[in-house]
Amino acid sequence: MSERELTHLEVPCFVDYSEALAGRELMAHGLGPDFDLWMLALDEEGHEVLRFSEPGAPPESIRLPETQRKFHYVQPLPGGELLLVDGRCEYREEAAPADRNAVVYSRAGVLSRELTLGDGIQDVQATTDGRLWVSYFDEGVLGNGRWAAMNPEQEPMGRSGLVLFDSRGKRLSEYDAGAVGTDIIIDCYALNVASDDETWLYFYTDFPLVRLRAGSRPVTWRTPVAGANALAVGSTHVLFGGSYSARSIFELFVLEGRRKSELAPAGSFVFVDSDGYRWQPTWMCGRGPWLYGGEGTRAFRIDLDTLVASAKVWH
Repeated sequence: MSERELTHLEVPCFVDYSEALAGRELMAHGLGPDFDLWMLALDEEGHEVLRFSEPGAPPESIRLPETQRKFHYVQPLPGGELLLVDGRCEYREEAAPADRNAVVYSRAGVLSRELTLGDGIQDVQATTDGRLWVSYFDEGVLGNGRWAAMNPEQEPMGRSGLVLFDSRGKRLSEYDAGAVGTDIIIDCYALNVASDDETWLYFYTDFPLVRLRAGSRPVTWRTPVAGANALAVGSTHVLFGGSYSARSIFELFVLEGRRKSELAPAGSFVFVDSDGYRWQPTWMCGRGPWLYGGEGTRAFRIDLDTLVASAKVWH
């Protein structure tokens, strides 16, 4: 795809978190059900959770106790609780079958409980009522290391590729490829918990787009995009962030093309900041109609309404 075929859209910096990090290590980032950006920083004194809700505004800060553990995901839970998750979970022995790789803290930094969510976690997104959608990459689906060595008959917790837990780690449901009518999930590349009742996913190997909605039949679309690692969704459009061939290109589609199960192209975008610098994000995540991305110590965000309006002007 040539540059002439791309729409260049200015997307200003949402937040520069270099001062908030102050030389600390950024361990995790995620979007909560309120679409705010949450980050987890680590220094010698322990972990600090940062919540960014307004462009350019200083973050809310929650200091947690010192621990040697490392975490890869952070999510807010009801009642001011915070969930931290390690994406790796080792199977040990039948008496104590697996690490508790998730912890829940109060806003005051008091440890409330520990959970086991399985190995090979790709993403974690919580609902407003505290349910946890957890997606998995191939090692979490197929098994890895001691999960197979200790007990070959023990299936990985993430065998389905997507599992719904309650806030205390009880499994509520999991993805059923046969019932949905797709191949099995080998690696869930993108997850978007758009609301308490609606979850979207996109996965390897054929990269279908799937909508799970409470009280409705699952809906699937064939996609022409391979390897995207984030998506934003609305009632009429979907935006894919990145692909195998072009990590810094964003592709917009109408959800219903000539055939209901196909996507209709609506525009391909390059995002530039207010100085005209092309965003080349090293991470992206989406919830509902919002897609966030980060490069260095800066992050941007874009909503589908803005994209759709830009696509209409362009065409």
